[in-house]
Amino acid sequence: MKASRILMPLIATGLAVTMAACGGPSSTQSATSGGTVAGSPAASSGWDINETPHDQLAQGGEFVGSMSSQITTWNQFNVTGNDAELVFLQAPIRPAYYDFKGDGTPVLNPDYLTSAKDAVVDGKLVVTLDLNPKAVWNDGSPITADDWIATWKAQNGSNKKFAAASTDGWNQVTSVAAGTSPQQVVFTFKSTYPDWTAIISGGPLPAAGAATPAAFNDGWGEYKDAWFSGPFKVTSWDKTSGTVTMVPNDKWWGAKPLLDKLTWKNIQSDALASAFANQEVDYYDIGADPDGYAQAKGAQNSAVRVAAGPNFRHFTLNSQSPILSDQNVRQALMMGIDRTVIAQSDLAGLPGDKVPLNNNLYVSNQPGYVDQAKATGIDYNPEKAKAALDAAGWTMNDATGYREKDGKELDVVFAVLGGVKASENEGLQAQKSLKDIGVNLKLKTVDTNKDWPGVLVKHEFDIIAFSWIGTPYPLRNIGQIYGGTGSGDSFKPNESNFAQLDIPKVNELIPQIDTEMDATKRADLGNQAAQAIWEAGHTLPLYQRPMLIGVRDKLANIGAMGMAQIPKWENVGFTK
Repeated sequence: MKASRILMPLIATGLAVTMAACGGPSSTQSATSGGTVAGSPAASSGWDINETPHDQLAQGGEFVGSMSSQITTWNQFNVTGNDAELVFLQAPIRPAYYDFKGDGTPVLNPDYLTSAKDAVVDGKLVVTLDLNPKAVWNDGSPITADDWIATWKAQNGSNKKFAAASTDGWNQVTSVAAGTSPQQVVFTFKSTYPDWTAIISGGPLPAAGAATPAAFNDGWGEYKDAWFSGPFKVTSWDKTSGTVTMVPNDKWWGAKPLLDKLTWKNIQSDALASAFANQEVDYYDIGADPDGYAQAKGAQNSAVRVAAGPNFRHFTLNSQSPILSDQNVRQALMMGIDRTVIAQSDLAGLPGDKVPLNNNLYVSNQPGYVDQAKATGIDYNPEKAKAALDAAGWTMNDATGYREKDGKELDVVFAVLGGVKASENEGLQAQKSLKDIGVNLKLKTVDTNKDWPGVLVKHEFDIIAFSWIGTPYPLRNIGQIYGGTGSGDSFKPNESNFAQLDIPKVNELIPQIDTEMDATKRADLGNQAAQAIWEAGHTLPLYQRPMLIGVRDKLANIGAMGMAQIPKWENVGFTK
């Protein structure tokens, strides 16, 4: 199962939930007889991409990438096109109004934007974009406000016939209009909206491709060159084999692409490691597969680039199960589970420091990350865990080795996702840890072919493990996972609040976080929320997975992109 594949619809935070095994931050350097393992980047860069200036790279060459499934739509804004692999493949041929640094910081792309200004007018955010007048679609027509207006109407949720992958952010915009010229676009929001670059960054669709639900939903089944813009263009798409070929775009006005050709082959996930080792593809997202890592590390003329990725494993604690309704018990479990052991065993055979992740909102390489285990004192500590259970009235039965209260044993059910190695291992390791503090963790295997994600959305567990896939916007609509409506007995959790937990402090902070425009103040509010989430025992992060990418060793400006996730394709090339 490929970690980059989205197994459930994108949630409004930009997170997706996946069963796939994930890993933790990496920082290692070694060499083999074939390839190399590149060093993890400094925290300030957040990526490992063999970063090299454009003018120091060779002109020419071909890059071969892959897709594990056939393309059914070229519209990544549509729910059926909401696929990480398709986004990666389309990056060379789609507008990018903002690029991202490895730590997720957005950077204005002057090829499409000459300026972007935000101002608060009467309590509402107004964003004014000045478009680069050189920016055109592949038929030579200029990109204008009309394209943005049509995209907003398709994405804002006002017309349910548009099958948009997500309306988040777009539904906060009350109007999009041309400014002083067709190359100026003015966005007016309902209120302040600090994450506005999230909806600007991917650029617009062409007006013709978003004008009607029929065009948006069904009009992208064939590749239409006029609907794209970027440093490359598609010259062929073989629907039988799935192969897509791209060459430099003669309509491109920016820096000349270095590569002569991009080829994308249809290769199943389980065959990709061999394809990379056999030089059939130049890029391999290894995920947390130790066998695949070994193959990539040993491949000739290759390197494994290593960075801290946006994804992390965690335990969700069901606060509505009778035993876990007690916050003291949830905190005891957090202090009784050795997450370092879990990280080390899950990530055996992979490079990097296998350490716990101690924040629910930020991963370790994002600005704003605070170690909440240290801040709260709720970290692995079996003796404190025992004391917490004693205080909660759970006393040890020396005959059984487990605690009891009111005649009931302290039994907690862990839903193991059958066939998912990480879940199976995490259940076993947690079971060992919790036995030491008198908790009987019972492992219940779930048939993932039949019961996933049903077991999650129906809350048929005490504890369940899966992965969250993050974005450069850690505070964007956090209420989807950690909030709800009402309070106390009338609290109704939001759809993705799988812990079903009401955290009053978080509910109080969410409106402020959603609208605070000052980055420093917002980060402080975010970590107040993160601390409240940690103390409440909502979820227990395990570790951040490493981003392990196999590439040809002479390829530059591509690899483990960190929070950036996709490269700037005109700068991808081979070292001289």
